[in-house]
This record gives sequence, structure tokens and C-alpha cells, in this order.
Amino acid sequence: MTPDPAHLSAALHALRRHLRDWPVTGAICLSDQAAAQPTDLPDVPTPFPLPDHAPTRRHHEWRAGRRCAAHALHLLGHPHALRPLPRAPGGHPEWPAGTHGSLSHAGGLTVAAATRAPQRVGLDLEPLPGPAPDPRLWRHVLTESTFKALWPLRPHPLDPTHFRVPPPPAAPQGVAEVHVLGWPGPLQVRWVHTHGFLLALTLLPAPPEAP
Repeated sequence: MTPDPAHLSAALHALRRHLRDWPVTGAICLSDQAAAQPTDLPDVPTPFPLPDHAPTRRHHEWRAGRRCAAHALHLLGHPHALRPLPRAPGGHPEWPAGTHGSLSHAGGLTVAAATRAPQRVGLDLEPLPGPAPDPRLWRHVLTESTFKALWPLRPHPLDPTHFRVPPPPAAPQGVAEVHVLGWPGPLQVRWVHTHGFLLALTLLPAPPEAP
């Protein structure tokens, strides 16, 4: 199902307002670059190492992800923000030295966040099937954002049973505490659901000191 352009535009602007209030630099754009406003975010030079046979949607998401990442790094003041992010061996973006960031694609939107090391950030975005997140989706999004912030400091494969997520509240936004097996203390996850999307961001202030 093709997302409604007017609805996507409203969601984009609503989520962008929330990102501005969070303690990271962030950017959000339409995944389909043909539909994006030319002045929305700066473009990023090619190449983008995706095979020609990859689906068009994947090419759109790849380019949008690098575009949002470049804007987040630019807001962070990084001198080489507009250089394309290389691809790490595991397939995830390799952020420049001294920074850490996270990307997510869902429902026609792409979002990125960046911060300065030793802080680490993880985010996840998902479309909502109803007016509010159901428990399964809520748990998935908060778990994903926490996992991304911790990887590879906590080098375990993603196992949802290792993450204790509180039930979804009735409020449209807030901060949740997520407990992770083997990690000291809870992690704070900022979240908001608006215009049919749920966005969660985990900010890890700094790795704990080695014992």
C-alpha cells in the first residue's frame, strides 16, 4: 500500500518537531526522494554501493538514510558531514570517528540521529496499525532502539527476552526505562507516537568503566 503523501508530510513535520527537543542532532525525510522537497535536506554525493538489481525501494531508503545521516552530522558540526557513510562489514553504516549515530526506515519515512562519542544513540521508527501502539509493537520498537545504542558494547545477538520493557502508557509521548540483561542499571528511552508512527530513541551517555 502506497503511503498517502499528505499524511506522510504531516507525520514528517510532527516527528521533526519532537526530534528537535531531544538531546541529539537528528534529521527525518521522505524515503522516496522523488517526492521530497529539493530544499528539505542537502543531498549526498554518490556512490552508493548497492547492486543494480536491488529493489527501487531499497535504493530510495539507502539514499534517504545517507542524506538524513549527513544532515544530522552537519548539525553536529562534523567537518565532513556530506561525505557518504561507508558500509561496515556487518552492513550497518560506519559513522565517522568521534561520532555515533543510528538510522531507521519505515512506512515511507527515514530518520537519523547523531551524537558525539562517547555517547551512543539508537533509534527505531515503525508505522502504527491503529491510533496507539499495541504491546507487541511497543516492545519491538523500544527493544530495537536500545539494542542499536548498545551494539557492539554488548556484543550479543538481538534476543528480545534480554530486554525488560514497561507496558505502553496512555500518553502520546514520554520516557521509558528499559532494563537489559547483564547491563548495569536501566536505560532511558524517549518515545513519541504521532500521525501513525512510533519513534523511540535511546541515548547511552557513556560506556561504563571497566571493573
